[in-house]
Amino acid sequence: MKIVEILSGNKYISGNEIGRLLGISRAAVHKQIKNMRNSGFIVESSAKGYRLVKKVPVFSREEVFKNIPHSLSVCKKIIHLKKINSTQIKLKNLADDNEPEGAVIVADEQNAGYGRMRRGWSSAAGGLWFSMLLKPKIAPERASLTALLIGIALNRVLKKEYGVKTKIKWPNDILFDCKKLAGIIIEMSAEQDAVNWIVAGVGVNADNILPKDLKDAVSLSAILDKAADRAKLLAFFLSEFDGIYAEFQNSGFGGFAGEYNENIAFLNENVTIDSGFDIIKGLNKGISEDGRLVIETNNGFEKIISGTLRRSS
Repeated sequence: MKIVEILSGNKYISGNEIGRLLGISRAAVHKQIKNMRNSGFIVESSAKGYRLVKKVPVFSREEVFKNIPHSLSVCKKIIHLKKINSTQIKLKNLADDNEPEGAVIVADEQNAGYGRMRRGWSSAAGGLWFSMLLKPKIAPERASLTALLIGIALNRVLKKEYGVKTKIKWPNDILFDCKKLAGIIIEMSAEQDAVNWIVAGVGVNADNILPKDLKDAVSLSAILDKAADRAKLLAFFLSEFDGIYAEFQNSGFGGFAGEYNENIAFLNENVTIDSGFDIIKGLNKGISEDGRLVIETNNGFEKIISGTLRRSS
């Protein structure tokens, strides 16, 4: 009998009972559970023992490239790590060491993942956690546009490949039924008039089990009611983003504003924006062609380049 067979009944089995059935020690049981998790199984543990939730398709860089139908202009190099503090931290260090544009770091798990404003991001096994190194020839004040481009790419993929209708919450979230499915963070090194590099971090709740107290989030597997293959999801995204990024480099952002507004969350609804310097309240009118959020206030229209948006009650 194998440990997978013992746990296949979808109920909790104590470590002692597993050890008895296999004729091994508790320490050996713990090691086998760890090996299962490393192989893509999601195994819950509690005071009652262990329970097999599901098997997630195994991720590999070979599987990613196998599912990309054309050659990429960027993001040709994928570094796959089992566990790391943060893909952002790792890639920023590589960027400082002159890593060429296009490097992508993917981790099965992060123990110090974070989003905007350094807010912690739950990054358990099964999610898609990655960062991309970009070096667009743009002024620093336009760096935030890359978050909007990533949002468009993710939104396209979810609709086209999975039939999931999502909304983009300006400037950096993908929502399904007002719950967070994915988040984006942009960090950069720049001089006065030029960007040296941008590290764009993306976290997608793909097949990970979300903390029970995280009520405003949802996973792709929960929406689909089946496992989401992370390798295919990343391949779909890199393919979509490749064309978007090339168009942005050649023609700017203006051509994407219409699509963004067609998919923006809370359009024509009352919202509150915390810009870090001020609190702005008003009607969400979408973004302008330069990517700024337009808010209709009692004193007229305001254009906001960055901030945290919340739906007003």
